[in-house]
Amino acid sequence: MDETTATMLNLWIQSAVAVAAVLAAVIALVVGAQDRKNARVIAAEDRRAALEHAKHMYDLDALVRLARNIERAGHENPQVSRDMQAEAAAILHLLGPQRLPKTWADKRGSTLEEAREYGERDDIPAYKRHAVEVHLELDRTAREIEALISRR
Repeated sequence: MDETTATMLNLWIQSAVAVAAVLAAVIALVVGAQDRKNARVIAAEDRRAALEHAKHMYDLDALVRLARNIERAGHENPQVSRDMQAEAAAILHLLGPQRLPKTWADKRGSTLEEAREYGERDDIPAYKRHAVEVHLELDRTAREIEALISRR
């Protein structure tokens, strides 16, 4: 093989190596982008699962407190009894009528819309209107958290 042919062959080999290197770099970029995308999806699912777990643990604690509260069935001290009723009402609004429909019907006896209307009446003492407003916001916040958990 003469020198010109060897030089041409050498140039073709170098060109092929350069093209292979560029292709390898492009493939590495594509694989890296897919890997980052998959990592974001996995991280989002991990965050959602952690939020769901935290919500379940919080609900479990609230249900235990409500169960204790209901099992005691009041207290001989009227102030303690009122505090227990207030806590039960707050927990019921946290959990909502969907999760405890019978307890809601027995303890609250109204829909959220009826509670909203009750809280807007001028003949109701201010502390009760404030309590209704807080309970409705508690319910809205709990539903918002559930919506965040169920989003994918």
